[in-house]
Amino acid sequence: MVRDLPSAAGGILSYFTRHRTAANLLLVVLIVLGLAAIPNMRAQFFPDVIVESVSVSVEWEGAGPEDVDSAIVQLLEPALLAVDGVEASNATSREGRASISLDFEPGSDMARATDDVQSAVDGITSLPEDAEDPEVRRGAWRDRVTVW
Repeated sequence: MVRDLPSAAGGILSYFTRHRTAANLLLVVLIVLGLAAIPNMRAQFFPDVIVESVSVSVEWEGAGPEDVDSAIVQLLEPALLAVDGVEASNATSREGRASISLDFEPGSDMARATDDVQSAVDGITSLPEDAEDPEVRRGAWRDRVTVW
């Protein structure tokens, strides 16, 4: 049993089967339009990944990890988490050293964020006397993925 195609689809298909030149011309027009659109196409397959962070490190010679955690990290981390735009933090206490890394929301002004972190660190006055002054550094990890 053969079914009839709907009249609109049958009309277009039957037109192109009767006029092969029109079908080929349509194909050429679509190819030319596609080639003309190439310069306007987005050429990047994946977005660039940029993770910007600010890190704070404090050295305290001779102190154990527990002392570093209680005397330095427990004082600095709450003040640093209060800085505008901080998305996450990662604190590490080692023998003689504390490191706190702060990740910021995408699109944050990192120059301002670094200044805000420095201000928050400068506001902490109760660090141990033997500890070095905290060092604030701005860093970025970039991963340029496939670019055409």
